[in-house]
Amino acid sequence: MSKDGNSAPCILLVESDPISREIGQAMLENCRCRVHVVGSAHEAVEAFSLHSFDMIFMECRNPETDVFKATGMIRSMESGNIAAGTIRHTPIVALSASATEGSWEKYLQAGMDDFLAKPYRIADLQQMLDRWISVRRKNGDSPQIADQDSPAVNRETLDEIASLQPKDSKTILTKLISLYFDSSSKHIQNILDAVKNNDVATLQTAAHTLKSSSASLGAMNLSEKCKELEMMARSGDITGAADKFPLLEREYGRVLESLNLFLASLEK
Repeated sequence: MSKDGNSAPCILLVESDPISREIGQAMLENCRCRVHVVGSAHEAVEAFSLHSFDMIFMECRNPETDVFKATGMIRSMESGNIAAGTIRHTPIVALSASATEGSWEKYLQAGMDDFLAKPYRIADLQQMLDRWISVRRKNGDSPQIADQDSPAVNRETLDEIASLQPKDSKTILTKLISLYFDSSSKHIQNILDAVKNNDVATLQTAAHTLKSSSASLGAMNLSEKCKELEMMARSGDITGAADKFPLLEREYGRVLESLNLFLASLEK
C-alpha cells in the first residue's frame, strides 16, 4: 500500500460507539489511511452517495437489518454504475464481536466481502487493507483491464494460511485448495448455465460464492470478475454477461494453474 499521503486510501468507518470510533480511526490513520467516520448505517449510505471510498468498515451490531439494508443500497448504487460503464466495487468488511460461522454467512449474503472480529488490532486492519486494496490498486480500479501481467494468486495470502498450520504440516492448505478445486468447478458450470439460460438468481448466487472463496485463497483478479457478474445479477439485468464469461473462464484457468504449482511446491 502506498505511503504517499496524496494516494492514501480513503476509508469509510461506520461505528456507533464514540470510543470505538476514536480507536478505529486512530488505527486506520496509523495504517496511512484517510478516514471518514459516521455513526450509523443510514449515514454510511448518505456518505457513499456523496463520496468515493476505497473500502468500508461497517459495524454490525443490532439492529442488523439496518446494516444489511444499507449494504444492499450501496450495492444497488454500484449496480447503477454498470449501465454507465463505471464499474467499481467497494469492499465492505463487517465489524462484529460475533465471530460465528452463521454470522459470517449472513454478512456475505447481505453483500459484504469479508469479516473482522472485534476487538481487532492494527495488524488485523492492515491485513484487510492489504487483501482488498493493495491487490486492486496493482491491477487498476477497473476490473475490466487485462490481468495477464499480474499474479493469478497472491502468494502472501497462501503463506499466511500456511502460517496457521503446525510446523512441517501441510494439511490445512492442501485440504483448502482441494476443496476449492471441487467447489469452484461446480460454480463455474453454474455461472455458465445461468448466463446461457438468463437465470439471474443462479448467476448471483454462484458468482457471489466463487467470488468469496477465490478471495480467501488470494485469487483477487478472479474474485473481481465474479463480482462484476454478481453486480449485474443484483441489478436484474445480465445483458452482456455472456461477453464477460470468457474472461472469467480464462482467469479461472490461471488460478487453477497457479494453485497446482503451489501444491507441487509443497511436495518438495
